[in-house]
Amino acid sequence: MTQLLPEVFTLVGINLFLVLSLVTHLLNSGFPKVMSLVYQVAALSGFGYLMFSKTYLINVDSNTRFWLSFAYLIGALNSIVTSNFHVAVIRNFRFAKVWFGAFTVPSVMVTLFLVSQFSSVQGSILFLTPQISLMAFAFAVGIGLTALLNSETARELRKVWEVKQ
Repeated sequence: MTQLLPEVFTLVGINLFLVLSLVTHLLNSGFPKVMSLVYQVAALSGFGYLMFSKTYLINVDSNTRFWLSFAYLIGALNSIVTSNFHVAVIRNFRFAKVWFGAFTVPSVMVTLFLVSQFSSVQGSILFLTPQISLMAFAFAVGIGLTALLNSETARELRKVWEVKQ
């Protein structure tokens, strides 16, 4: 089994930011126009980190490189989840369900799979977790968030948003 480099998390985060930038640009009626540019700048910062780590952090401990890359990936996942809630509140609730099923859940599951693969190879960075339990956890989170985003919850979120405006 080959060893994964910690920068694979940064590459996945860059891809997630770029896809999020493209989707928010295509759906410009539901998002502020600056959001796609913000996501592009976040992707460029990931590229900058890769160039910096190639030059300066190659001699640094792999734990530090892992946590930097993992924090970047968590930031990308956070952006995906918050944009999903933004779609649920501002736009159509049905579209939020599509966004959730097509973009949010797969990205979380791929991230959990990569983290479990990395932890099983490295052993010392994270506690060893079986991949089956992580996939079951991701599936349970997906089902739980789908139940959370039922139509009544979406109506309550819209009421809160209308009151703020």
